[in-house]
Amino acid sequence: GAGVFVRSLTKVGLVLVAVIAAFAGYYGNKILGSKPPEIAPGQEVTPELAQEAIGALFGPFPPEFIVPTGFQRHEPVKSANEPDNSIPTQPLSKWEELKPGHQVDVPEWPEAVGKYYIQRLTENTWWILADLFAVTLYVGEFEALIIDMPEFMFMEELFSNIDDILDGKPLTTLVYSHPHTDHIGAAQRFYDHQQALGIEVKIIGTQRTIREMDRYQMPLPRPNVVVGDGRARFEFDDKEFIYASVVDWAHTGADAYVITPDGVLTVVDIFYGNRLPLHDYSGVQNMNGWVQIMRHMAGEDWHVANIGHVNVAHRKGLLRSLEYTSDIYDAWFRVAPKYWDRNFFPHGAVGESYVATFLRNLFDKIAFEVALELKPKWGHLPHWTLAHDHAMKVQWDLFLNYRYKDEPEIRPSFEPIPPNR
Repeated sequence: GAGVFVRSLTKVGLVLVAVIAAFAGYYGNKILGSKPPEIAPGQEVTPELAQEAIGALFGPFPPEFIVPTGFQRHEPVKSANEPDNSIPTQPLSKWEELKPGHQVDVPEWPEAVGKYYIQRLTENTWWILADLFAVTLYVGEFEALIIDMPEFMFMEELFSNIDDILDGKPLTTLVYSHPHTDHIGAAQRFYDHQQALGIEVKIIGTQRTIREMDRYQMPLPRPNVVVGDGRARFEFDDKEFIYASVVDWAHTGADAYVITPDGVLTVVDIFYGNRLPLHDYSGVQNMNGWVQIMRHMAGEDWHVANIGHVNVAHRKGLLRSLEYTSDIYDAWFRVAPKYWDRNFFPHGAVGESYVATFLRNLFDKIAFEVALELKPKWGHLPHWTLAHDHAMKVQWDLFLNYRYKDEPEIRPSFEPIPPNR
């Protein structure tokens, strides 16, 4: 009776205290401006002082129901926004060319395994999407070329869908956009299939491509037509193509973009036209390299892009991705200095906390605040729920490479880089 009632009240009281503490910690943290108490050199760091410092520095993350549009730390992330309706969409057509500035009416997910979505981009160039991966097909006067050969591409399916486009012309050349097996994993199947037909296959890449394929022991054919690093050119069917491998590291150690003679850009796993970036910027290995290759493409002359997934893209989408990333960098330069000072180091003395866990919480806190700053401008776009990931990815580049407290004016440029002709 009375004992049970008292225990129930105690439980309710504990729950209320926990809820009040969570809100007080969160809003108190906001009011305090996340400024921990200073710890003088040689001062004893008591558990109480350390707890006060950590609470002021990080605070508990707010309860999930007041976290705007996601930023979940452990729960599965859900899509929060509708597709971007600012880009005009054209019905899919194998024969009608895509109108300037339009994207293609294709579903987010394939309607069936092995279903092909094919859109003519120009008189000579087609965009082909199958099982989430997109390739570029260029048909010249005498022969044809294809950029990439994704792992789920099978030759019978491929040729049954493009034989009418080829119209008897041999598909002689495969160009590698970058050495990742999801995008070139069927290269050996393609090579063997064409060689069996008596077609001598040319595979185009750079020494960087070969180096990265060797690094990961890829059981795939290496380029047998090697173009130079930098902004190079190659000839195909009496026409000139641009093959630009302009950075050492971005998404991989051998990223390239290809521009056809009719102005179609192919660059894979670098940007999206109708949404914010993939989580972790598609697994980019070097954010500075990503910024540089984006700046180079912004300075090139092209009018529609195959980005390797989802849909086609245009210059507007590339520039928007650059602007979004520039805003992350600028927000980070405002937020991070508040949380990096030698006075913070003793705050890790809470319980048995290690330096690594302190840094993880610090990075989470900074990325969270950066994402919140971006929400008014960018929170309406698809992939917005990944903004914490984007801020976290940028953070490593900035944290390690820039003196953001002492020389905050030194930061990356996001201006287009015109090609050296």
